[in-house]
Amino acid sequence: MGVYTEDLSQEVRLEYMRPEQVAAARTKRPAIYVAFGSIEWHGYHNVVGLDALKAHEQLVGLAARVGGVVYPPVFFGSGGGHGEWPSSFMVSPEPMRRIVTELLRGFERDGYETCVLLSGHYPNRTQYLDGAIEDYAGAGGTMRVMALVENQAPGVGGDHASLYETSFMMYLHPGTVDAERMRASPTDDVTGPDVRKNWMGDEYEGHPNYGLVGADPRGNASAEIGRVGTERLIEHLAAWVMRGD
Repeated sequence: MGVYTEDLSQEVRLEYMRPEQVAAARTKRPAIYVAFGSIEWHGYHNVVGLDALKAHEQLVGLAARVGGVVYPPVFFGSGGGHGEWPSSFMVSPEPMRRIVTELLRGFERDGYETCVLLSGHYPNRTQYLDGAIEDYAGAGGTMRVMALVENQAPGVGGDHASLYETSFMMYLHPGTVDAERMRASPTDDVTGPDVRKNWMGDEYEGHPNYGLVGADPRGNASAEIGRVGTERLIEHLAAWVMRGD
């Protein structure tokens, strides 16, 4: 269970809410938030569902702060370059564009006025989320809808399973990060937080950072970095949501 979910005084996760709870939450704040991600390789030390788990918990934090409900996480990723890796399953963008468009129509029909689509798998935004919003609006949709990936918020960093994503998970879902795997050999090539590197090459197979893109998480990632980034993201999203008041 995530850091915000554990502290909930009132349920905001749609799948756990009864109809009268949903109606009350929608009356108070007619907003719905959806996390998108993927199932894909995120290094030896991270879980393969990182993207959607990360974004979903961040949206739970948003709903706890400003109200609204959080739709179950969507684990369908498109694009990104990890499609052939173990436990990595990518889908075509076209059907996802249609599915998201239909979801938006359903949200509007149910009475929601604001929707945030937060993708922890960064390519999803350009692969199908932006297009779905365009199709929805073009067909006369009236909700305010925003699609975002975390590092598009001011002061929030991003990468693939490296310093930032590892830090997010250390804060949001601390039990999912295997610190021992990050301390595995070799350790003499650890670089600082300002040095970005691509460890996707076959020559890195077996290396602690195999499959990562970004700054070295070893010795650099921390729950504090994840907390600061998440709070900045939630602040940015909260401001946008409340702008519709």
